[in-house]
Amino acid sequence: MKHSMNKMEEEVVYLLAVIELIRSMVNYEIMDVLGEGDHTNVMFKTMTHRQFFAIALVDFLSPTDPKAPVPSKRYLAALRTVAKEPSFDVNGSVQNLKDAVGKFTDWLNAEAVVDFWLPSISQQVELRIPRYMLLKIDGNISKHNFLRSVDVASELQSHLKKAGVQVELYQAMLAQQDIYDIIHDDFGAYHASTIAEFLNGICWGIQNYLAPECSRSLTSEGGDLPSYSFQYPSGIEDPYAKTCYRSLMYHIRSGPIFDPFTVTYHLKGKY
Repeated sequence: MKHSMNKMEEEVVYLLAVIELIRSMVNYEIMDVLGEGDHTNVMFKTMTHRQFFAIALVDFLSPTDPKAPVPSKRYLAALRTVAKEPSFDVNGSVQNLKDAVGKFTDWLNAEAVVDFWLPSISQQVELRIPRYMLLKIDGNISKHNFLRSVDVASELQSHLKKAGVQVELYQAMLAQQDIYDIIHDDFGAYHASTIAEFLNGICWGIQNYLAPECSRSLTSEGGDLPSYSFQYPSGIEDPYAKTCYRSLMYHIRSGPIFDPFTVTYHLKGKY
């Protein structure tokens, strides 16, 4: 697809998509944030809410649709581009976003060491596997059955080979369910609070980055029932980008759902 938006317009579209996706995952309907200070943790309202969180997280870690009006990128890659070449930075306001994206990216790319008993193929294996891969397995199998997650099984086959276990693709598909049971109920549940902290931190990074632009743009319209609108920056001409800009500024004006929080270290030492 040919993309006609300029850099500022693309940035606005990506940032709105990120905020709306994170707000669908980190909100009062899905979870409670318990505790205070550096001893906070997240509790999901139900098992179904935790499963939805895993599914939405896979979307966040995946590329955007190639048919979208902006180039297909993983959301974190798009955020790294924004942090490197920001269109709305005022006196370093983008720094919090840059830090939040960098920390989450490093955490996702770090290897986790997990022992698995795989009864479907009668194998005991210790996998050294990036956290993002474990989360992809969790989310994809939460969303799809085995016939819609063959690509994940193929990647798992490669990781099993690195661990010294040679399997056929169909065996990797069978083992995928065994691994999912461990990942979803153990690894995913253990790290959900930390992931929510990272996502909330990205929301606050975007908030701090765009707060000066929101202040500049906000225009009171007065009248008996006072209302307001947003003045578009000169670099935004595309009609879709204008709509996204307005929605983005509404989110910035209202602010993130949760205050910043730090999850207890008791939920950060394993895997």
